[in-house]
Amino acid sequence: MERFILQKGSGVHNWLCTDKENGIVCEFQEHQFNDTQRVVPLEDNILNNNPLALAKAMREMADWLRENHYDKVF
Repeated sequence: MERFILQKGSGVHNWLCTDKENGIVCEFQEHQFNDTQRVVPLEDNILNNNPLALAKAMREMADWLRENHYDKVF
């Protein structure tokens, strides 16, 4: 089972990346990941009250996106 899922968002240039392990979704605009990312929890989880855990989860997501979908992120 894959941890991350990347799918087209509602906007023309929007993407959604879901982290199933940590229960978060990150929406971003194509080629502007660092400037436009918005994270939403799928449900109440430990990341809501732990900024370091959220930062780690986002770093792992960004690493995965860079390795697998560089053309959509940067």
